[in-house]
Amino acid sequence: MYLTEKSSDYQNKKQKPLVLIVDDEPNNLHVLVEGLLTDYDVRISTSGEQALVFVESTRPDLILLDIMMPGMDGYEVCKTLKSRQNTKGIPIIFVTAMTNEDSEEHGFALGAIDYIHKPYKLALVRARIRTHITSQGMLDRLIEKNFDLHDKLLEIESLAQELSEREEELKQLSSKQKLFYQALTSTADGVVITDSQGEIIAVNPSFCRITGFCEAEALGTQLHKLKQNNQPGISFNNVWQHANKAGYWSGELVTRRKNGELYPELLTLSMVKGDQDTNIHFIGVFSDISSIKVTQERIDYLTWHDELTALPNRNGFLKQLEQQLQNCSNEHSYAYIYIIDIDSFHSINDGLGLLAGDKVLKELANRIHKKLDKKDVIARLGSDEFAALSSVDKGVGRLRTQEIAERKAQELLRVINAPFMIEDQEISITISIGTYIFPREDQWENAIETIRNCEAACYKAKEKGGNRVTFFDTSFGEQARRRFEIEQDLRKAISQNELSLYVQSQFDSKQQLKGGEILLRWTHPQKGFISPAEFIPIAEESDIIYDLDCWVLSNGLKLIESLDERHRDLSLSINISGRHFHESRFLSQIKTEIENYNIQPNQLTIEIIEGTLLNHMESAVEAVHLLKNLGVRVSIDDFGTGYSSLTYLKQLPIQELKIDRSFVFDAPTDNNDKLIIDMIVSLGRVFELEVVAEGVENQSHFDLLKEYPEVILQGYYLHKPEPASDWLEKLNK
Repeated sequence: MYLTEKSSDYQNKKQKPLVLIVDDEPNNLHVLVEGLLTDYDVRISTSGEQALVFVESTRPDLILLDIMMPGMDGYEVCKTLKSRQNTKGIPIIFVTAMTNEDSEEHGFALGAIDYIHKPYKLALVRARIRTHITSQGMLDRLIEKNFDLHDKLLEIESLAQELSEREEELKQLSSKQKLFYQALTSTADGVVITDSQGEIIAVNPSFCRITGFCEAEALGTQLHKLKQNNQPGISFNNVWQHANKAGYWSGELVTRRKNGELYPELLTLSMVKGDQDTNIHFIGVFSDISSIKVTQERIDYLTWHDELTALPNRNGFLKQLEQQLQNCSNEHSYAYIYIIDIDSFHSINDGLGLLAGDKVLKELANRIHKKLDKKDVIARLGSDEFAALSSVDKGVGRLRTQEIAERKAQELLRVINAPFMIEDQEISITISIGTYIFPREDQWENAIETIRNCEAACYKAKEKGGNRVTFFDTSFGEQARRRFEIEQDLRKAISQNELSLYVQSQFDSKQQLKGGEILLRWTHPQKGFISPAEFIPIAEESDIIYDLDCWVLSNGLKLIESLDERHRDLSLSINISGRHFHESRFLSQIKTEIENYNIQPNQLTIEIIEGTLLNHMESAVEAVHLLKNLGVRVSIDDFGTGYSSLTYLKQLPIQELKIDRSFVFDAPTDNNDKLIIDMIVSLGRVFELEVVAEGVENQSHFDLLKEYPEVILQGYYLHKPEPASDWLEKLNK
């Protein structure tokens, strides 16, 4: 039978269900609280003892209980709660990293209703909690009210003189019972109730909507006939047997609709017994998780593939390249990669439009795929840059490998030079190919270094005019000597007063000053200006970086202190090396320096590279929290260039994201870069973070970024970096 609709009065009185999370790990608590807070009243306990004290005074609707905790573990907490009359009915879900069957059987034996495994998939966590609260909570209250109703009926039979009064009470209880039925009727989850033999005796409208079976078709039918799909893996027969034995089953199941279509569902099947264990029913609550599965599959695909060409992207290529490097090392064999870049690709986008440019890229990918061997790995690294990975048979020497690579690359040049038909127009393009053979005899390299060397060869081919193949040049003698000299001279630069600070201003979309970035510059007495791009990496590979960052910090704070009262709301940012996130001495230096200057800590912004977070997450979390406690703002620099993770955006108290200039540079002509900017700005809105766009170099960049009025802009188009003293003088006039 259908359950009637929920009244508006009940809806108004409805409160959020109370969920108690018991876990001693702050990161786990943070993830679960952020994921559940919108729909539930969430409370936390960091120990088993604390959880028992809380439950004595406040009864939660559901408990998420970690198993592994110091002191009283989750099993003991569960056992204690289930032994008490006033708490044994609280649903308990264990959250754990353990996946063995014995652990789950022990938990279910103690009275738990479900297991959620780490790491969390929040969508499934929310689905399971919603399912349990919908079925268990409402069922408990429904049964409770039914028992009340039964008692009242007995009283009416024995106390006839109070018939009028009891009839009124009966009406009130019936009304409450009706509300609970309406709640089940209105839920988006499918609900089905069977007798002890599995024959369906009640369904709700969502059951019919999801399965395609109407109420009349479902009633009296064996549940296993509707849930059986004849698919390998878990069958409904296994589910039913487990529920009969353990009293409960929860998990994912593939089920067939009435029209034959298969769909994934999250199912909870619970046994309900009467007082004498003679009146047994089963309640199933399930939801269609097709959309969740599709979304997850889409995310997984885009993590490793390029959407336009369906080729592996940079992440996917790096993964396969790393494996090939290991194979070559183990088998003492050779392989090679190509970096393929279209010469003057921007002219195609400018002349024919972005859609035509996309068609060129797809046709180029198709020609590369047809020309290279089937076992070769082809990828699109970004924009108009492609890569190919090829291996040779074991025993083929380096010289022969080079001959094979040269021949295939020249054939590829010839194929690409053939005209393309785009938009009924014949166009011709040329490409530059950088080639790199590995492993090198002099050193072991990882995948990123290998690509970097091959890209250097491609750039050299472009410098020579393009439409050619260039092999990586291993002669680094001159570069090595230059590097050694820079390192030696850099050690003297601070004491000899060769360093200086520059400032590049940051503006809002109305070109109002919002802040600035402090930049380090070095003018050598003999070599002249030396770019930070050259000396900073050298410093980071030695202990010099500590002295450099301390110098920049001290002088940057001095600059902030020199701001007059009109500009005390401006924040100036400095970059620091990722190495300092596991060096307590530098973090202590920040605290000491701030105390030495008359500034507000939030006038200082510390910029950290995104890769620093992902490579040293544990120490980075600790460091960023320390900076927060000091009142210092934290910005994630070059956001989107690494393996971006949403996890740290939730875990870390950061205030700002900086869109890397590489995305801004091509955004006016490259829709992929534009989409990345859209995504980063959206993340800023969701997490309430400021967003700064670097690399605003011309009018087209500025015009494009006007679409995002909240984004702070930085680049040569708005302001060229100038000496800090000049910048300060103009500002304080």
